[in-house]
Amino acid sequence: MSLWPTLSFDVITAVSTMVETVDNVEHKENLLSGLSRFTPYMQYKMAKQYLAKVQQHNDVWYKDEPINPSDEANAWFYDVLKNAEYRIDVSFFKLSKPAKSALKKVHNNNHHNYIVRDLISSNRKASIQASFVRRTAETLSFTEKQREVFAQKKLQPSSDETAFLQKLVGGEVTSSVRSIIDAIDDTAEKEFVYKCLSKVPKPLQMRVAKRFIDKYEPSIKRYKQKCNETTEQYTDRIALQSAELYQFDGTTKKPTNTNIFDSIRDHRNANQWLLRTIKTLKPRLTILKQITDSMPLPWHILANVDKTKKHAEVLAREVTDILNDLRIENPSWGALDKFDVISQYAENFGVTLFAAEKGIYLTEPDAEVSLLKAQCYKWWGRKLKNIRRRYLEHLEIATGEVGKDLFAKYDKKKGTKAVRKGINAYCSYQALNEYKADRERGKRYLESLELVNEQNDVISLMKAVEAGIANPENMRNELMLRIRETEELADEMGYVGGFYNITAPSRFHANSPKWDGSTPKDASNYLNKLYSQARAKLDRLEIPYFGVRVAEPHADGCTHWHMLLWMPARYYDKVNHLLRRYFTRDDREVFFQRFKNRKHYRRKYKHNRKIWGLNKSKGIYTKAPVKNYFPSSPRYTAMKMEPAKIGKDGKRIGGAAAYIAKYVSKNIDGFGLANEYDAETGEKFTQSALVNPVKAWASTWGIRQFQFQKSPAITIWRELRRVREEIQGNEELEQVRKAADQGDFKTFVTLMGGFGIGRNARFKPVYEYTEYGNQYAECVKRIKGIEDLHEPCTLITRVHTWQKQIIGTAAANDNTAVNGVQDANNVGSADLSWSSGNNCTPCTVGDRDELLLDMIGFTKKQIEKVKKDLLAGKRIRRNGQIYLIRNGNLLILDEEKQLIEHRKQAVDSIALTEMQKQQKLAGDQHSELSKASLYDFAPEHVKQLKNGGNVVIGNRVYYMQGHELHSFEKLDLNKQRPAGNTTPTEKHYQYARELYDLANSYAKLDGRAMPSDTQFKKGHADIIGDLDLARLVLAGEATAVSDNDWWALDLMA
Repeated sequence: MSLWPTLSFDVITAVSTMVETVDNVEHKENLLSGLSRFTPYMQYKMAKQYLAKVQQHNDVWYKDEPINPSDEANAWFYDVLKNAEYRIDVSFFKLSKPAKSALKKVHNNNHHNYIVRDLISSNRKASIQASFVRRTAETLSFTEKQREVFAQKKLQPSSDETAFLQKLVGGEVTSSVRSIIDAIDDTAEKEFVYKCLSKVPKPLQMRVAKRFIDKYEPSIKRYKQKCNETTEQYTDRIALQSAELYQFDGTTKKPTNTNIFDSIRDHRNANQWLLRTIKTLKPRLTILKQITDSMPLPWHILANVDKTKKHAEVLAREVTDILNDLRIENPSWGALDKFDVISQYAENFGVTLFAAEKGIYLTEPDAEVSLLKAQCYKWWGRKLKNIRRRYLEHLEIATGEVGKDLFAKYDKKKGTKAVRKGINAYCSYQALNEYKADRERGKRYLESLELVNEQNDVISLMKAVEAGIANPENMRNELMLRIRETEELADEMGYVGGFYNITAPSRFHANSPKWDGSTPKDASNYLNKLYSQARAKLDRLEIPYFGVRVAEPHADGCTHWHMLLWMPARYYDKVNHLLRRYFTRDDREVFFQRFKNRKHYRRKYKHNRKIWGLNKSKGIYTKAPVKNYFPSSPRYTAMKMEPAKIGKDGKRIGGAAAYIAKYVSKNIDGFGLANEYDAETGEKFTQSALVNPVKAWASTWGIRQFQFQKSPAITIWRELRRVREEIQGNEELEQVRKAADQGDFKTFVTLMGGFGIGRNARFKPVYEYTEYGNQYAECVKRIKGIEDLHEPCTLITRVHTWQKQIIGTAAANDNTAVNGVQDANNVGSADLSWSSGNNCTPCTVGDRDELLLDMIGFTKKQIEKVKKDLLAGKRIRRNGQIYLIRNGNLLILDEEKQLIEHRKQAVDSIALTEMQKQQKLAGDQHSELSKASLYDFAPEHVKQLKNGGNVVIGNRVYYMQGHELHSFEKLDLNKQRPAGNTTPTEKHYQYARELYDLANSYAKLDGRAMPSDTQFKKGHADIIGDLDLARLVLAGEATAVSDNDWWALDLMA
């Protein structure tokens, strides 16, 4: 400590008064001198602990009293001082002001010094110092509390059995896991579980232990659900049944209840499951350590959905604090500089900020949008939700919970396979259950809302979704239509089809010994990268092709592709060779080894082929063998498709579309696969085992399942199918619309310019752009119609503007009696208002508007009064909406649009105000305190000034205000001055956006929808508003809200 500057504190008055009760003068002096090491908060706390240890005098005269009542307390305080360090004085170091402020709140000297040493030695950036101090202090405090709990547990006497088990595992099992396993009564069983869990990484021990307990005693749950029996009653009953079962009195008693056998079977199955799990984890301990070391969040947060969601609020507040610190430390920094700091902070949790992929091309508005999102807990909640799901699913794959059931046995007598034992194909049961829960939650949400347009047409949101492509049946029908007619068009063009099965190397497969811990998302990115390179090569060679690819999982969750491409017959071999070269260029050693053993693989294929044919003749399902005896077969298989044939009934038989139909149906809803077998698992397709696992897998890992190659934009197809009326004035667009309306995809592609038309297509979608279109101030685009690039023609396909509302709102408004005083109120200038025509629902003010007001609950008299107010320029609020007239149209603003427009108008107003503050407009006269004195004037001028007159000397006018001399510039009408710029600059708008967004974050913390204004009350303290507080923070005259904590500033004990 001699090398570090130290700091001492004065003992506060309250503590000095408390210490006066100590009788021993020496002890009192030692206490006061020792307390000077600590902050006032710790002084008060330690003084209370010291006095609590001082022995009190006994009132009874005959009881022995100690010679010195404060001996024990003094000995305790001596031990405290021996372990406590002197506090380092941080005023000598170059630390940021927010970091020093945060260090003042760290009352423990040891924790304070540890953080200071780390800051000095690591040279952390000033922008993240304060955040590091807060997080490290919380971690150290939590660790200290845990040590205190463990110390108390050590003081408690432990049995010989517990001590033996702790010695057995050598501290390799965490205390929380031991508390769970101690519930097992059998000592031998407990010892077995301890030995198994000691081989599991500590972050996974609790996970494995809980699942073991669930499997170990499910019979208790079953019987308790059946007859409401407690655990103690269950144990007594099992003991009684065991005694009766093994009592022999000449004849063996048969048990009347078989629950004892259920318990034994459950224990055996739990032990077998634990052995299998340890056997699976043993070769993967290195990979598991890598996964647990890369844990994005603490385990107690990741393991719980609600805690993860709540932690999003913590991260959003921390981002706000960092930005506040950056505004104070670097006032000249723009949004791009702050974006870099927040991006580094988010990467610690595996989160990528919005627009980060733009790199050096990132613009200032995009950076501002990204920073707004980073301060929103909803945005963090969505990001952490995906991170949590993928990390937990990664652990499930690593622990062997995803894949084929390798331990299931086939019953030859019954001809059936044993039921799967806790292992699920494609994705884990946990991911499957969460996916189901999300689907049900989303369904309830859709069923609770309805849609209403500007004409008050109301439809159910659920029915609207079911009518669209989100309906699995509609999606399957559209995909199959596109594939079938693409095949027909390819046959007419003379193209041949090739079907390609592509998978990733063995290092991506969890069931392979070479697995390196890669996720299904890594495998998908790997395949996408290789295919992008192959596509570029095909385009450079000018080889025409088109088709579709389907991404689906193997049983172990690894991504693989089924791709169907059509190309001219002369290019088939070249395309096949090129794709094989790209998809098999990594890890080629396995191909060389397979080439040496090619004869063995061929014999094996023939043998499996004979067995398959024999079982097929007997009606026994066996997976058909695949010609995988080629060197590249495990990773790449190509098959030339035969063209479809016309049957006797005139229908098409076979072909590429029929071949890929099974893969499309499997990945959507399993239509038509009731009696088919899954090639991955060897089991029959069922509704529960087919749709959910594959869809849950794609949803968990964010993998696109279907993608067409070189096809015209499907958006044009879907938008034109919304139009039923004939298009007048554009025959070409009408022909395209007619083909889409009739479901003739082949004609649609031909009219659009054929496959591979890309950006050269004549018809393209038209979008409507809305500035500040959401709460993050993004420019939101919405599709509105179709544009013809050859002619000045645009077809509007989305005429109405729909808004969501609680189901039944429209019906309730039709039957609601209106109270004009309470519901229809004039809106003042401070209320939410303002909107442009693009964001509102316009309609003319006439008889139709009276009907509209009648429909939403206004009476006739109220309509007359409201109409007068509207025509007078007033705004009317009712049911959370605002009615006003603008440009002869009646506008209806909902709450969300009001907030968006309020932000836009507030930013414009603040920017204009700042511009006016910094600029002196031409012709303005400013009075200022004169630098001259009365001694500089002539006596007659002095007399005139003292009598309240004015004196003009040169171009200045002088006058007296009180006892001070003031002057202003003389107005000269002949002198012309250039007019100043009245338009705010980007710098003013940037300051305005920062100011409003900071004030809005303060408002959200207090549960308000928008920033508040300062409240002035006569005779009371002024309540500062969010905007004024944000202006003070940006000016450096105040700190963030989180720093204005009186308890944390040591002002309150």
